[in-house]
Amino acid sequence: MDKIRLAIVGCGTISQLNAPGYLHHAHCEVVALCDPLPDRAAQRAREWGISPRVYATYEDVLDDAQVDAVELLTPTHLHPAQIIAGLDAGKHISCQKPIASTVAEVDAIAEAVARSNRTFRITENFLYYPPIVKAKALLDSGVIGEPSMLRIRTIRAAYANDAHLIVEPGALAWRIDPRLHAGGVMYDDGWHKYATAMWWLGDIEKVQGIVTKTDDYILEVPSAAMWKFANKPCLGILDYAASMDMPIRTKYYPSDEFFEIQGEKGAIWVTRCTGEMLDMPPVVLFKGTEAQHFQVPMDWIEGFNGAARDFIDAIIEDRQPHMDLAFSKKVLQVALAVYEASQSERAVDPTSLI
Repeated sequence: MDKIRLAIVGCGTISQLNAPGYLHHAHCEVVALCDPLPDRAAQRAREWGISPRVYATYEDVLDDAQVDAVELLTPTHLHPAQIIAGLDAGKHISCQKPIASTVAEVDAIAEAVARSNRTFRITENFLYYPPIVKAKALLDSGVIGEPSMLRIRTIRAAYANDAHLIVEPGALAWRIDPRLHAGGVMYDDGWHKYATAMWWLGDIEKVQGIVTKTDDYILEVPSAAMWKFANKPCLGILDYAASMDMPIRTKYYPSDEFFEIQGEKGAIWVTRCTGEMLDMPPVVLFKGTEAQHFQVPMDWIEGFNGAARDFIDAIIEDRQPHMDLAFSKKVLQVALAVYEASQSERAVDPTSLI
């Protein structure tokens, strides 16, 4: 197959980040765009300099025999039915995280994956972000020895300096409806952090957490989650704070992350991700009194570009890209376990959530 013919379903805010990697891939052609607002899809086509077929319904995409693969950039509550329908229609499916809102929905997706011979993955840009990839290479090399602690700090703000990402009207409407979305930032954005932690250090066997619920369903700050990695003396901590009167330097969303992996021989820092608060190298390795800096591409969109590239390459090479069904189910269980732990005020085994 010379080129994978791709349909992008959902042309809202996040498509501005997910589409470029596909548009620039030599073996991918974006042949269709789908959005319930066809004018928005047509506008994206003009912005991206392409002439795809424009559809208003997902069913039209699945009926198009000239579409090989689909990138689903749709609200979470639509994912289960859309993933299943796409696989049953013979399309390769990449779906924006989170995979679903319940474990039962994931189990239904599993049945469709099992009966399909097509590629399926959940899109997770953090696992392709060069500083996070470099940190994993350092960690796997054993340079800091056995890890004992992972810390992930996230700051949310109300606005960003020099942001280039245009947030579409209504982009948050479904996210603030508890009937359509399983949680706020500790579920939706937290997914990125749980996935990164598990990619770096393995499965999580026990979760504790405090999630602050406010009138703003999304914000959930201050909140914190702590977990123990399976079969190793290593803990992880994720904390969320908000500084609504502090601008954050970023091209994208008004948030900033900092990652630290502490090992017996040293530590690894990833100093930036969504935001650009710190004027530091993106990856720093500490070994006693020595600090080694690594300059790797650190524009946040590079993670999205890598995710797009790997999906197309995986189809061509007939292999599984990151975030298969099993891994995605574990990440969802961890995200839901954080809420269960907060509500019950006890430690929760993520695998107990079914």
